[in-house]
Amino acid sequence: MIMSIQKDDTLKIRIDAVTVDMMEKARTYLKLDRSKFIRQSIRQMSQTVIAEQEQTQFSKEDWYTFFAMIENPPPPTNRMKKAAKSYREITHGHEI
Repeated sequence: MIMSIQKDDTLKIRIDAVTVDMMEKARTYLKLDRSKFIRQSIRQMSQTVIAEQEQTQFSKEDWYTFFAMIENPPPPTNRMKKAAKSYREITHGHEI
């Protein structure tokens, strides 16, 4: 079953000739009509920007701290030991 997406919104933009020529060349290679090419391009760029902005960004210092903790972890606290013991009891020593 093919589902169609209702497209009620319109977008009117001003665009320079160089960009139009590039778009026409690119959409011809992909065999897409102008509207579909623009929709796909907007969606693709939007997904990229959103993914980049929603990722956690770490500074160089954050990375050094992280790897230092991996290489030299602090000793387990009593709370951590208790949690590990509870986990072993729940799983009977088997991995979940």
